[in-house]
Amino acid sequence: MDRDDEDDVEKALLSAMAAEARAYISSFSWCPDIRRIELTFGVGGVVALFLVDFVSAIGGEDDRLWVVVGDIPSAYMVVDGQRPGPALENYCDLMEDWAAAVLSGSLAQAEVFPVAAAATRQNAEDLLRRVASLRSDFVPLAGMD
Repeated sequence: MDRDDEDDVEKALLSAMAAEARAYISSFSWCPDIRRIELTFGVGGVVALFLVDFVSAIGGEDDRLWVVVGDIPSAYMVVDGQRPGPALENYCDLMEDWAAAVLSGSLAQAEVFPVAAAATRQNAEDLLRRVASLRSDFVPLAGMD
């Protein structure tokens, strides 16, 4: 496969991930109309971070959110002026909190981001491995400025 073909495949994967991010955030009843979705970091088929701008603020407060999708659980986060690298770090923290709550047996009492996966030891351990890979392989690429 030549470089142009690789670029076309990457663009197609990231385009599909943008559609996944739109569908994910739009699935929430509180989601306002979307003005724009901007890819801020992505590796096709693995992880993508989008900045979603809304037509109106959510609850009068946030008019933008980060949305993460990929071969990991999807999640949204408040922007708080973050750049892509710190936003991915925040995502990793959220996923580690969920996994820790599952592994300790305290998920029912924990105040953690809801992950769309069965709360099993295997899923928690798998997620921790994926998060470790994100932290080592992708967060540095997204930049920590």
